[in-house]
Amino acid sequence: MKNKVIDITTFTGRDLKSRIAVREFRDMILRQNTDFVIIDFKNVSFATRSFIDEFYNVFIKNTEIKSELLNVSSEIQSLIDAVKSTQHRVKPILKNRNSERVIRFSSITEVNKYLSSLSFL
Repeated sequence: MKNKVIDITTFTGRDLKSRIAVREFRDMILRQNTDFVIIDFKNVSFATRSFIDEFYNVFIKNTEIKSELLNVSSEIQSLIDAVKSTQHRVKPILKNRNSERVIRFSSITEVNKYLSSLSFL
């Protein structure tokens, strides 16, 4: 169990595009049985926000894999900072959520009666 430097592009390619690639990269690292991994971004030419969002949650926010990032470009760092700034926001709750009601029917006939009562004239 030793530290290991991994060039992320040897596994994902130079364009970091998908969330799935992050999870597959994580799984590959877990199979390496290392305590700590240094992830080198020197050959990355492009990254999507969705890739960085998933990467942030898997490698930066989560402590399952202890990691350090190396050679992160200013563009990638800006994406990481943008993702980080949105991680703690509370998601809005629909205002009328509590006013919704569930209607249960015991037969198709009841459903048809209910639906015909909704018809507009």
